[in-house]
Amino acid sequence: MTTNTLNELRSGTYTIDPARSGCRFTARHAFGLKPVHGTMPVLGGTVTVAADPARSIASAELDAAGFTTDDPRRDRDVRGPRFLDTERHPEIGFRSTRCLLGPDGWQVAGVLSVRGGSCEVVLAVDSGEPVADGYRFTARCVVDRVAAGVRSGRGLIQRTVEIVLDVVVRPA
Repeated sequence: MTTNTLNELRSGTYTIDPARSGCRFTARHAFGLKPVHGTMPVLGGTVTVAADPARSIASAELDAAGFTTDDPRRDRDVRGPRFLDTERHPEIGFRSTRCLLGPDGWQVAGVLSVRGGSCEVVLAVDSGEPVADGYRFTARCVVDRVAAGVRSGRGLIQRTVEIVLDVVVRPA
C-alpha cells in the first residue's frame, strides 16, 4: 500500500538531503537472463511545492561517477566513454515539466539529461511520508537508455532500465 501525501505538503521550497537519499536501478541482459542491480548517489536537488500541487516543480542531480553494481569491472566500463562517459558528463540531471494526478496517484513528468542527451520520463510517486525534518518520497520510472543517449551495448543490454528514487527533502 502506498501513501501519497503530496496534497498534504506545505507550500514552499525543499532541498534534497543527499546523505539520506539514493537511486537504485535494475537493467537486464538483452535476453532477460540476469538482472543487474545497482545504485547511484543523489547529489542534490530542489522541490518547490505550489499551493496547487499540479504547479509544483522538482529537480535532481545524480552522481554518474558513483554508478555501482556488484562487478567493479562492469562499473568501470559503464562509467567509461562507451556508456555514461562520466569524465565528460559527471552528472545525470532531472528537471520536471509538470505534475499530474493520475488514476494511480501523483506523477512528475520531466526531462532526464544523460551524457549530453535528454529524453522525457514520467516518475510515478509511490509513497510520501513525513519524517522528523521534512518528507521522504519514493518514486519510480522506466528509462529508455537509448533515447536518453546511452546507445552502446544494444545487443547485450535491454533498452529499458528501471529506476527507483528514494529521497528525503527538508525545508530550504
